[in-house]
Amino acid sequence: MASVNPTTNTNSLSSLTAKTGIGGLVSGMDIDELVESLTQTSREKITKQQQYLQKLEWKQEAYRSVISALTKFQNSYLDVLSKTNFRSTSFFNTVSAVSSSDAVSVTATGSSSAGTITIDSITQLATYETVRSTVNASKSLTGTKTVTDFVAGLEAGESIRITLDGKVKTITFDSDFVTAVTADPTQFESRLQTLVDQAFGATGPADRVITVDAAGATNEGVITFSAAGSRITLNSIGDESTTLADMGFSDGQSNKLTTSAEIKDLPFATDLAIQNSFIFKINDATITVNRTDTLESILNKINASSAGVTVSYSSITDRFTMTANNAGAGDNVMITDLSGNFMAALGLTDAAGAQVTKGVNAVLSVNGQTITRSSNTFDIDGTKVTLKDTTASAVTLTVTSDATSLTDSIKKFVEDYNSMVDLINGLLKEEVDNDYQPLTDEQKEEMTESEITAWEKKAKSGILRGDNILRNIASKLQTAVTGLSVNGFSLYSMGITSAGYTENGKLKIDETKLKTALETRGNEIRELFTSKKGLGNELNDIIIKATKTSGVKGSRGTLVEVAGVDGTVSNTENSIFEQIKRTNINIKTLKNRLKAEETRLWNKFTAMEAALNSLNSQSFLLSSFTSSGSR
Repeated sequence: MASVNPTTNTNSLSSLTAKTGIGGLVSGMDIDELVESLTQTSREKITKQQQYLQKLEWKQEAYRSVISALTKFQNSYLDVLSKTNFRSTSFFNTVSAVSSSDAVSVTATGSSSAGTITIDSITQLATYETVRSTVNASKSLTGTKTVTDFVAGLEAGESIRITLDGKVKTITFDSDFVTAVTADPTQFESRLQTLVDQAFGATGPADRVITVDAAGATNEGVITFSAAGSRITLNSIGDESTTLADMGFSDGQSNKLTTSAEIKDLPFATDLAIQNSFIFKINDATITVNRTDTLESILNKINASSAGVTVSYSSITDRFTMTANNAGAGDNVMITDLSGNFMAALGLTDAAGAQVTKGVNAVLSVNGQTITRSSNTFDIDGTKVTLKDTTASAVTLTVTSDATSLTDSIKKFVEDYNSMVDLINGLLKEEVDNDYQPLTDEQKEEMTESEITAWEKKAKSGILRGDNILRNIASKLQTAVTGLSVNGFSLYSMGITSAGYTENGKLKIDETKLKTALETRGNEIRELFTSKKGLGNELNDIIIKATKTSGVKGSRGTLVEVAGVDGTVSNTENSIFEQIKRTNINIKTLKNRLKAEETRLWNKFTAMEAALNSLNSQSFLLSSFTSSGSR
């Protein structure tokens, strides 16, 4: 039956719904038959409603079969995820290209022409202009207090924490250390170096990872920590929170920039100007940043801008690099500080000593002619070529075309299209047999399964005959496949035509003409199906307007609004669902009325039987008196 049944199915009706009283024992009449006969009109009303309900369910099934067929065709040939997407230009790209050398990679496009291309030599690859800072961007990890000042107040047991590239170690100044450096501050550098070496597993200068410098341990010397290519961070520990400050360092101080920190808090080697915002220009893009922005967000902002560059920071080298997004010769990276000195602090301006490496063009010889290109990737006769390396040897690019490989896909497309429209037009033209109506449960009980199946097949026939929605869809599909053309090229041009009026809108293929078109008019075939107003998009639009399930009620596809789709909200938000719901309510109301009518008739017949019984009793008494008097 139907896949949607909003209320209890009321398609069952017994002979009598209200059977009370004493039958026809006195009158001798068949009361059951009389009541059923007198309520026949009411029963017929119920039966008609039940038959109407069944037809609604069949109609919904028929509509949904069309939705399923349209969706299946769309998924196979019009969906972006399908391997046979007839709306995709890449599906129709039957040109292939190969290179004779690893120095060049080649990719065929829809515009590629069959043949060979000879690159005689590649003397130079295109490069990207690059601007690099030449000095460290961060201040060295140097304190502000002298060794003498520090050791004067140092007490045994004080500690600091040193983190090297994520590896955390605690340095504790024990009594021996304090006694020695207090007596002789010149020992501070060597003794602290030993503590640091021991903490990080170094046995001497050869494998030392952190170097301690106390400026020769003079009374004026200050402490510096350094580690080539590594990040060092200093932190205070608990109760010894003043120890680090006494050395002249701040908690969290590092020898590298932290990209997640606000730029106002970063230890730039070149101090940032004291202002709230910084304005700079890169090529034609003017960019404004705030002192509370993080370094990471600023780099992302530059990279996402129209400046056409990519900027990055390396914590290993502690330097910034800016590279043009476009290769080739010319001034592709121009940097200017307009307000403040942010670009100078990054070391990327001329005044900051930035190193500029200009980009150059690719230089190659093709078929005896020297050409230059600003990029290593470019087109030659519609074929995408990418230069990988220089070479003095000739490179042959071979382009071949075999559009006939699309033959099977196109034939399957037509076959599945025919199945789809045959279903639609078959339902539209199917004859109605009024002699066969939906069966009641009582009728089914008297028939075999095969008889029921055969009967219902005839009863369903013509359920959507002449349906306006289906007719509109069929008309649009036929107009698209037989009338649409792109630049004068249509399905007819490639041997695909209507199979005739009697074939329910199906298509037929002239395989000879199709083969010729594939061999000679591949580009036109591609444009016919893939262009913005081409056949692929037109068919997709027709199907979406009929089967769309998303959106609110009233904005979905025409078929979905009528019949809904199982598993979606539309399953209970469609016009047939509402009709089924109302019909079931009507049937329930009619059944209640029938029961009341039967009860009323039974009450009357019961009263009649009682009256007849009383008359019979009185007649018996009279007969008894008469018999007694005669004796």
